[in-house]
Amino acid sequence: MYRFQKRVTNAPVHALLAVVLAGFLTLGAGGFAHAQDSSANETPSSKQSDVDAPADRAETGDENAEEASSDASSPDSGQSGTDMPEETVIPEENGEPITNKPLEPIIDVPVLVPNTQEKTAISIPVAFESEQVIERARNLAKQPFENPHRDLPEALAGLSPENYAKIRFKAEKAFFSQANSGFALDLYHPGNMYDVPVAINLVREGQVQAVPYSAGLFDFGETGLSGNDFSTQGYAGFRLRYSLGGAAGSDELATFLGASYFRIMGRNQVNGQIARGLTLDLAGPSGEEIPVFREFWIVAPKEGERKITVFALLDSVRVTGAYRFDIRPGRNSKVDVSSTLFFRDRVEKIGLAPLNSMFLYGEQKRRNFDDYRGEVHSSDGLLINNGKGEWLWRPLDNPDNLQISSFIDENPRGFGLLQRDRNFDHYQDLDTRFDQQPGYWVAPKGDWGKGHVELVEIPSPSESNDNIVAFWVPQDKPEAGAELSFEYQIAATQDGGDLHKLSQATDTRIMQVSSDGDDAQTATRFILNFAGEELEYYLADLDNLKADISASNAEIRNIRVMKDPENGGVRVVFDLVGTGEAASSNLRAFLQYDDRVLSETWTMPWVF
Repeated sequence: MYRFQKRVTNAPVHALLAVVLAGFLTLGAGGFAHAQDSSANETPSSKQSDVDAPADRAETGDENAEEASSDASSPDSGQSGTDMPEETVIPEENGEPITNKPLEPIIDVPVLVPNTQEKTAISIPVAFESEQVIERARNLAKQPFENPHRDLPEALAGLSPENYAKIRFKAEKAFFSQANSGFALDLYHPGNMYDVPVAINLVREGQVQAVPYSAGLFDFGETGLSGNDFSTQGYAGFRLRYSLGGAAGSDELATFLGASYFRIMGRNQVNGQIARGLTLDLAGPSGEEIPVFREFWIVAPKEGERKITVFALLDSVRVTGAYRFDIRPGRNSKVDVSSTLFFRDRVEKIGLAPLNSMFLYGEQKRRNFDDYRGEVHSSDGLLINNGKGEWLWRPLDNPDNLQISSFIDENPRGFGLLQRDRNFDHYQDLDTRFDQQPGYWVAPKGDWGKGHVELVEIPSPSESNDNIVAFWVPQDKPEAGAELSFEYQIAATQDGGDLHKLSQATDTRIMQVSSDGDDAQTATRFILNFAGEELEYYLADLDNLKADISASNAEIRNIRVMKDPENGGVRVVFDLVGTGEAASSNLRAFLQYDDRVLSETWTMPWVF
């Protein structure tokens, strides 16, 4: 397996920022592209459509993993409204003209009158089966694509992100009885950049009912607006609440808002990275195409059921899709995702199970940010468990140029963007609480075949940009008329320490070493920390604890392995010197005792 690298010299940074990034926290953006070997045995050698901003910003386990307890006898906490998104970066030239053609419903369904008593719907419900969503996606793929973006009334379209955030869903209007099932459903109002009318349907006992738009479900607060000021259709998205053990008694569990973005939350977690349904040609030469979820079917949970199911219809210029999300709340909430895609046309690069995050700076590379905080990031590394069973840790970067890394693999066992540093003192941010943001771990179900995990790192001057994206790219490119089905699980975890029994690569620090003479070559010194699991046991025989370090197109010098009494574990120090044969190098390092591997394989690209 090889990790390859390519240089992108003229990438449109600002346009790419708007396409890739997106979160309740933001969007992002042009370069040096680097790919990495995922083999343990080798030396590492926008079709752009209108952009929806995504919803805010994984240990694997079976479906019976620990779940959060809920007080079935206690009513909804009455927590009002929703945590709304902050300003998102959107390019001025971000899309085609939009039309006023309304979204057609999947089937002729009766409307549902929302209220806390869940009274009978206005008309007789219609039978629902999950196969209907798959058939809808299959039939939609046979029809010409119609832009789903719509002209919003000026009163809504002209809202600033700050004023849009003031529109709150009335908690007392939540769908489902939280006292009985533990779940509550809130809706998001259209406005600002959220101009795709999303159809919301509820499914009870196999019967589907549509939720008509109602301004009465919202408190427009300080915006000065009211339902009399405009007419609209559909919603922007929705949020699911559940008691995850927090003091509020009604915590955010999952949110679907903007394009195909969604997030899940575990116990004591705050908004951080987000997931997406699909990426198409992200960071490709033709520009990214952004799919959107146009319709949802949310299955009402039964009393005592610790799971809620959501079906979704995805649409884009070249692909349609039917999605199923089985969401299980808990300490590390999980969502099982299954999807069937139908292609109108060939796609050069499709990204499955994509994750979006933010990395501005960390301990290894501060750049020149004038900030009181020591680190600013929602994730600090990419962890991969490849098909050969090797665990790779790749620290994230905010590069000077667009950087694309590809980890060639076959039947990957998992990958995820993790927030490994949980020390509040390293961030000192009481507002964003980076130390409490979740990591996401993707565990494929079944064999995904040949392909690569791709990591896209986009230069960003601000934490308001989601400048990190990771996803799986199948080797075979989908052709027009093709179908593709895949399944996986996402877990909202902490630092991933419970995913394996190896010591973790916890810190990466870098410095330049001054030359000792006119003929001496300037070196770069790397300081790596490894900690956890069985490592403490082997510290008693430190002389036989080795660091296996390799680099392509470079020399490794002055390797030292020492005990770290302050942080725990082991510190590895080495110097890197270029040979002049290439402008970059691929680095790998892991700990071993005799023939026993004790740690993850730390890996990083380096440009001289």
